[in-house]
Amino acid sequence: MTFVDWYKQKHGYAPFPWQKDLASRMAKGATPASVTVPTGCGKTTIIAVFVWLHEECIPCPKRLIYIVDRRLIVDSVTTYAEKISFPVVKVIKMKGGMTIDNSWMMELNQPTVIVSTVDQAGSRLLFRGYGVSKRTAPIHAALIGNDALLVLDEAHISTPFANTLENVKKLRGDSSLPWHVVQMTATPTGERNAIGLSKKDWIHPVLKKRLFASKKAKLVKVPRKQLIKRMVEESNQLQKKTNGVVGVICNTVQNARQVFKAMPGVKILLTGRIRPKDRDRILERNLDNILCGNRDGRQPMFVVATQTIEVGADLDFDALITQNAPLDVLRQRFGRLDRLGVLYESFAVIVHESLTANEECFVYGKKILKETYSWLNKSQEGKGKNKSVDFGLSAMDKQMEAIKPPCRKVDEGVPLTEMDLLRLRQTLPQAQIDIEPFLHGDQIDNISVSVVWREDLIFSPKEDWPKIMKASPPVLLESMPCPIYEVKRWLKKRPVVINGTNKKGSSVKPGDLVVVPSSYGGYDEWGWNSESDEPVPDIGNECGANIRLIGVYKEEDVEEDLKDRGLEVSAPVAIHYPAGLIILPKKEKHRQNKAILLENHAYGVLNEVKKLTKDALIHQAAAHHDDGKKDFRFQIRLGNHDRSTLLAKSDSTQDEYTPEWLDVLPANWRHEINSLTYLPEDTPDLVKYLIATHHGFGRTVMPFGGDDDLWSRSKGSSWGELTDRLNAQYGAWGLAYLESILRLSDWVQSKEEQK
Repeated sequence: MTFVDWYKQKHGYAPFPWQKDLASRMAKGATPASVTVPTGCGKTTIIAVFVWLHEECIPCPKRLIYIVDRRLIVDSVTTYAEKISFPVVKVIKMKGGMTIDNSWMMELNQPTVIVSTVDQAGSRLLFRGYGVSKRTAPIHAALIGNDALLVLDEAHISTPFANTLENVKKLRGDSSLPWHVVQMTATPTGERNAIGLSKKDWIHPVLKKRLFASKKAKLVKVPRKQLIKRMVEESNQLQKKTNGVVGVICNTVQNARQVFKAMPGVKILLTGRIRPKDRDRILERNLDNILCGNRDGRQPMFVVATQTIEVGADLDFDALITQNAPLDVLRQRFGRLDRLGVLYESFAVIVHESLTANEECFVYGKKILKETYSWLNKSQEGKGKNKSVDFGLSAMDKQMEAIKPPCRKVDEGVPLTEMDLLRLRQTLPQAQIDIEPFLHGDQIDNISVSVVWREDLIFSPKEDWPKIMKASPPVLLESMPCPIYEVKRWLKKRPVVINGTNKKGSSVKPGDLVVVPSSYGGYDEWGWNSESDEPVPDIGNECGANIRLIGVYKEEDVEEDLKDRGLEVSAPVAIHYPAGLIILPKKEKHRQNKAILLENHAYGVLNEVKKLTKDALIHQAAAHHDDGKKDFRFQIRLGNHDRSTLLAKSDSTQDEYTPEWLDVLPANWRHEINSLTYLPEDTPDLVKYLIATHHGFGRTVMPFGGDDDLWSRSKGSSWGELTDRLNAQYGAWGLAYLESILRLSDWVQSKEEQK
């Protein structure tokens, strides 16, 4: 099926000319380095092209990672991807320190769209995945760093990470696996290998309306103390003029909240600092009134927001008021005004905050705001009260050609060097290196953590908090992303649970999952509010976490309590935990682990590896990866006392009856290191490496494990030289991918064995 026919089938209308060009080029293996089309022209179509390529079995990378540095936008892109991807392509969302699921890792050849933030995708690519264990970090790096198409949306607001991706491209070395980066931006980059609007797009009947629609912006200048009042006044006047939906965009959450509080009438507040479940509630009530394409029967409303809606949000305003910002930012904001060009002429106000010598704008900087306002003044047309700047796409392009606009100084971030990579690939033990400059440069507002509020922590002693979290781990829908500096300032040294461990709030690190008692406050119905002392509702039970009946200890009360709380559980089973009862649906009686023969396990893993690669060296590693378990001491540890057959895994009964005095192995002894001693002397380095690392250890340093003789026989002292040679030969990401083939095959086989 052609892309045009497929697209019509999925969307109900034909693609634009530039979108057809994109599909044609990607089908030929000529993926562009950048897509430079204006806001509102359908840049997310690259996801559609990816799905079409896989449905038509046209060669392309297995994974598309769509990266956008606005957390609120991750959800809308995911929704679009889910609509068009089923059943061939899987869709995964990474956001806020947690993924919806990790099943994508188990299916190496499964075509997958992953929608993510810079934090989540970037930290994984750099072997330091936020919320990822040190042992599995190389697998995440391998899957994002190989056989993948990385799409960086609005790359001009993520320059440090864009530069890091370019550095990764150089450091990857030669690889047989495809890896492409596409920068999506409405700001032309000068890149030759780019796709933009063609002449056919400019005369296309649908695009023409969007490109030539007029968006007239009045300029207003006020001192800081009058900013909020003036924005509210101008918003009211615009609503009287349009009787529609007025977007009000502020540069900070603090300003947005103050404007929102002072605003009369029907209003909503949208920021990225909100729990997805709460955001869904807000949008569910209001989306029909503000969504692009839903203009009939609209009710007057104010949508107060921060720059979180600049990128990708499919909202459509009838009028717009915005704080002054750099020109590229303003153009993004105006992309939410008359998005489809159906009004032909729309109106806006830009409010410039005139700052004194002692005042500063910490978001963009006072200097660029002053320069931008001066340029806007020069670009006005009309006279007197009718003066305005036209932010229509075509009109603004012409104005920028006539008068060169000021450009803000871009934070380029920190170059990723070979020495940095040497430290990054050392994952266990983990070499210390700060990856934030590679992701965000000095943009600390983008360095985030996730916060969850739980009621059961209020009533329990702190030593029980980790047990409580283990009984019902947090889920994505109840977590709120927030800049790390704000969370640390709010928490100070108050006790919290960080990644399942009791710590002080001052010890929070980038990417952490922070769980706090509901009594701490810091949140209201519109999201993050550090000034609020009101207890925060615990919504874990509504979001899919294991259901908790806090303060309920009698099992006979379970069904009545569930009914009172509006919760339905099929055949509920109650399990005691420190704060009450955990409620789970009744399952079949838990099966004991099966005892698995070593020979059968090795054969099964080898078969799984053969499904993924024809590489004979990886086959050899798979066949012998667990040979170290032949050691009689390990067999005794498994409970295999007669050793007439060798086991790879024991059943739970045998485990229970292995007395401690019989277990003579050192506590940290590693069977995969022992496997090396069974190999012939002339075994290739890669085979040795894959066997030694198939549990995440030994990637740069041979683990000691308390056995001097084993460490010596496995050549621990020269192991670092071997790993350096292999990294030089295959590249850090290429070698990690070869590891992942064996490790994931081992996981899949082990899971299959226990069915």
